[in-house]
Amino acid sequence: MILVIGSSEEYHSRHVYELLKSKGENVCYFDSRTIPERLPITWVASDNTIKGSLKIDGQKINLKDIKSVYWRWHYGIDITPADKTYNSRYIAHMIIRETISAIDSLFSVMDCLWVNSLDAIEMHKKKTYQLYVMAKNGIRVPKSLITNDRDEVMSFFDENNGQLIYKPVRGGASTEKLKTSDFTEERLNSLKISPVQFQEFIDGVDIRVYVIKDKIFAAEIHAKTIDFRDDRDAKIVPIELPENIKDDCLKIMKLLNLNFSGIDIRCSHTGEYVFIEANPSPMFAFFENKSGYPISEGLAELLIKGK
Repeated sequence: MILVIGSSEEYHSRHVYELLKSKGENVCYFDSRTIPERLPITWVASDNTIKGSLKIDGQKINLKDIKSVYWRWHYGIDITPADKTYNSRYIAHMIIRETISAIDSLFSVMDCLWVNSLDAIEMHKKKTYQLYVMAKNGIRVPKSLITNDRDEVMSFFDENNGQLIYKPVRGGASTEKLKTSDFTEERLNSLKISPVQFQEFIDGVDIRVYVIKDKIFAAEIHAKTIDFRDDRDAKIVPIELPENIKDDCLKIMKLLNLNFSGIDIRCSHTGEYVFIEANPSPMFAFFENKSGYPISEGLAELLIKGK
């Protein structure tokens, strides 16, 4: 049995699910929106081997029969309070808390192949910690500042000769180039509300690298925008990475405990490779279609093989 954390509504979840089914594999969606009422979970935490089961669409799945998990999209846990009273809201909060604890504990002990694990997913939510781990281990990353202090931003701007980009600390929005026109009182004062991530701007070309275990697929992305995701007409050109950069990619996979990743690199005009981030649950269909790389097949092969 292979679990796909996601649903048929999410493209990549469905794509991987259908590919695995076409190869004769038993596959189920683990859709967190059906927890706890429509996805009963039972497991024993007091033995030295994991015992328990899930019921998905009426099918009982023994935990020991799950050989791999593909984590694509976790919808979270959402419980609607019975009414607007404090007591109802408190009960809903406690149900969510208890359910998350039960699920996260289960995920942490399931002895199968994870693509990728709860720990890897959680680390990606702490993107700046991920950067720190890479930098600490000799990987070149952009000089980065996380702050909600206007004076620190202006100082960092000057230190980098006015060549900075900014983006959310956790992600979820496009990267923008920081300009002197951004230093209005209104914008600087709004910075107090929430920290922002500022990074040195690497003038060069974007490279996306997909790593499946030890298989590496890389391509340059020639976009007309600062953030290549904003250019749907960006040109994708398959390339062969230098051996030392391949080694760095594999090193990152080990450091971040990843079995599959989309690694973003920026190659400067002087030929310096700067690592931006490693996504543990990347979208890949568009890249695969444009590059011709067999990413779907490689991912399916990994999941079918299991641990």
